[in-house]
Amino acid sequence: MKNRVFTTGEAAKICGVSPDTVARWVDAGHLQGYRPSPDGDRRIPCDHLKHFMEVRGIPLERIEP
Repeated sequence: MKNRVFTTGEAAKICGVSPDTVARWVDAGHLQGYRPSPDGDRRIPCDHLKHFMEVRGIPLERIEP
């Protein structure tokens, strides 16, 4: 799971928000992610999503298999 990368849709479902909200978090620098191409969707590495969730009090069991 450590090398797993989530799409904005997957991260949104885990965090209980919309994909647009996750995209805004990434664009604003609150959540570390990247775009594989200039017009592509954002990707969020698992470690960064876990850290973001810990800081904001989102239960980590949502991300664990």
